[in-house]
Amino acid sequence: MNSLRLRILFPLWLFGFLPAMGATRMMGQPLDWFFGLTGVLLGGGVFLAAYLISGWLLKPTTAVMKGTTAVLRGVPPDAQSAEWLPADFWKLRCDINMIFAKQRQALNAAEQHACQTAQRLLNAERLLREAFTALQGLFAASDEGVLVVDAQGSIIASNAKLDDFLGKPVEEVAGRDASRLLNTLMERFQEKAAISAWIEKTAASLEGQDEMPPLVTNDGRVFSLRSSPMRTDVGEVIGRIWIVKDRSEMRVLENQLRESQKMGTIGQLAGGIAHDFNNLLTAIRGNLTLAELTPASNQAGVRDKLQNANHATTRAAELVKSLLGYSRRSTGTSIRKTTNLKRLLADVQNLLKHSVDPRVTIQMRGGMDASYVTADATQVEQVMLNLCLNARDALPADKGVIEIAVENVTHRNPAKSNDGGEVSDFVMLVVRDNGHGISEEHRHRMFEPFFTTKTGGMGNGLGLSTAQDIVREHGGWIEFDSEVGRGSEFRVFLPRVLNPEQVEEETPIESNGTATAAPAGGQTTVLVVDDEAPVRSIAMNMLGFLGYHVLEACDGQQALDILLRGNEKIDAVLLDIYMPKLSGRDTFKELRAVGNDVPVVVCSGFVIDPDEFMILSQGHPPPVDIMLKPYSLDGLSKALAKAVQKSKDSEPAFNLTASRAQMAQAPMLVS
Repeated sequence: MNSLRLRILFPLWLFGFLPAMGATRMMGQPLDWFFGLTGVLLGGGVFLAAYLISGWLLKPTTAVMKGTTAVLRGVPPDAQSAEWLPADFWKLRCDINMIFAKQRQALNAAEQHACQTAQRLLNAERLLREAFTALQGLFAASDEGVLVVDAQGSIIASNAKLDDFLGKPVEEVAGRDASRLLNTLMERFQEKAAISAWIEKTAASLEGQDEMPPLVTNDGRVFSLRSSPMRTDVGEVIGRIWIVKDRSEMRVLENQLRESQKMGTIGQLAGGIAHDFNNLLTAIRGNLTLAELTPASNQAGVRDKLQNANHATTRAAELVKSLLGYSRRSTGTSIRKTTNLKRLLADVQNLLKHSVDPRVTIQMRGGMDASYVTADATQVEQVMLNLCLNARDALPADKGVIEIAVENVTHRNPAKSNDGGEVSDFVMLVVRDNGHGISEEHRHRMFEPFFTTKTGGMGNGLGLSTAQDIVREHGGWIEFDSEVGRGSEFRVFLPRVLNPEQVEEETPIESNGTATAAPAGGQTTVLVVDDEAPVRSIAMNMLGFLGYHVLEACDGQQALDILLRGNEKIDAVLLDIYMPKLSGRDTFKELRAVGNDVPVVVCSGFVIDPDEFMILSQGHPPPVDIMLKPYSLDGLSKALAKAVQKSKDSEPAFNLTASRAQMAQAPMLVS
């Protein structure tokens, strides 16, 4: 028997036996017989009746339970159970079977989907692993130093290129602290204050990529820095990437490209300059011929012809000096000094007027205030010449006008407009023309490298691109307006220097005047060193006319022999730069190396940077003056007088015996 039947059997037996006891008691009979044989037989009969009744009562319940179990198992109930099941049970069975069928179908679909999902996850994991491996390889092989920092300022990752830049692994430099690493990075550069301010501003910014112009490290290499935030799909900033790129080779290529473009500009100027130079040579030769033909009695006529020739020579010298000043080759590093832009524009106008049709009007307009910037004068001159030559090529056949202007303005730098920066002082350079203008379809490509609208090989598309790069490196920008058929206006903005202390000024060509005589007594000795015999003869005759005692040397080696092994005291040296055997630079360096501080006046047909001779001086006196050929009698007189005066002020500054001993031990320089 199961537990359910027992639970029913006991109550039935109890309710069947107790009424019998109650009836016997009511009839006045004693209850002792219940505990005898009669009571046992009566209890057994009641128990048997209860057992049979409980079985009959449990038949439907058992049948329903068996039928339900069979349905749940998916099998039909047995025949014995089926007799006791109600008619609605079979309808319920069909409904349950349908539900189970749908559940089995859904379960099968879910299992199939789970299998497909598992396969896709495996494929995704494989692709992710491959992508991570590829990214890790790119990260490690990148030629840029990369630093990945999280939002809390901890270093997540870095590559080997950054280790190379720092000189040791990132972990040794800063552990996982990004701020320490950035401070160490900053110490590698020369302009520490500028980098510190940029890093501080960039780290606090949530904007897009920010890049700093290339900067020079302490070891002379050029690197650029840029940074950008890392964002999630919803735009939340979760970190920042810092990138350091070595631009040393790129800087060399950029300088070579600029030099190439500058030579192209000179090529465009050369035709007009050669034409004017030939005119000046014609004036010189014609006046000298007329002076020869003028009778000796007409001294005034001869003097007038010679003065005209001298004036043409001065104009030719100014023209050559302007061209040489523009074409001098850069050393690869931008030499920035406080520069007077009004004077620079005057030089641009002087070069330009020799390179355009005489029918073109060149106008220059400037404000009353001084306009100074910290810039490489040659590069800014290159920018202006590029803009002016573009304007020249756009002019109409007649009545063309090019206007050059300089003006001091206050303006907001568009590169910093997102920072809400205040307006600053700038110098605005303007080139305006009345040419054919720029069409709408070409305006957005004007500063694109190698893009040009000129035909017939007139342009290579590098002028405006080079100009924009130069201006950006100087902290400025270029704007332009144009209207087809009415001309264009380009505006160059450069940061202005309000209170310049040292201004780079070009030494003007010496004008004619009264020559300064040699010191009294005429015992001052000057050594003229030049490999060109005609030039050396002219210098000796001029100095002889001024009253100097003159010695000559045809190269640097002979000059050293006279200065260091000769017996005659030399008060000053007029030294040419470009000579065979031993150049003027090597001669000057050798003199100073052995302690000979004789005053030197350097002369050359090329523009020379005075800073170069400051280095060659090795702590000794630099050249007294640097003269550009052709020099005038007055200019030569003043320069030599200054040198001789310095020689007298420094006496006794040179021990000839000691110098000879040093010279004997020192190796001779041979060119």
